[in-house]
Amino acid sequence: MFRFHRSEERGFSMVEVLCAMAIAAMALVVLLRGTQQSRSAASYLDSHLGARIIANTILQDEMAARSSDTSPREGDSGVYRWRLRVEPASIAGLRPGARLNRVTVTVTWPKGSLSLDTLKLRE
Repeated sequence: MFRFHRSEERGFSMVEVLCAMAIAAMALVVLLRGTQQSRSAASYLDSHLGARIIANTILQDEMAARSSDTSPREGDSGVYRWRLRVEPASIAGLRPGARLNRVTVTVTWPKGSLSLDTLKLRE
C-alpha cells in the first residue's frame, strides 16, 4: 500500500501562479483599453468644445454688428479654421419690408468640423 506524505511546505503550485498571472494580464488589457478610450473621448470633447466656443464668439460678434456686410469672412485660431457666411433668407409670415439674413459659421480642425447658424433681422 502507498502512503502519501504531506509536505510541510506551504505555497501555490506553478499552475495556480500561471492562472493568476493570466487573469491579471487580461484584466490589465481591459483596463488599458478603457483608459485609452476615455482619453480619446476626452480629446474629442476638448476639440469640439474649443470649436463651439470659437463659433459662438463669431456668431455673437456678427449679431452685435450693425454692418450689413454679406461678404464671406474667414480666419484661424490655433488649429481651428473658421468661415462666416451671411446670406439672404426668407420666412413665410415675416412682416412686409423686413429682411432676414442667415448667418452660418463653420469651424474645422484636423479631426472634425462644426457648423452653427442663426437668423439676423436686417434693418
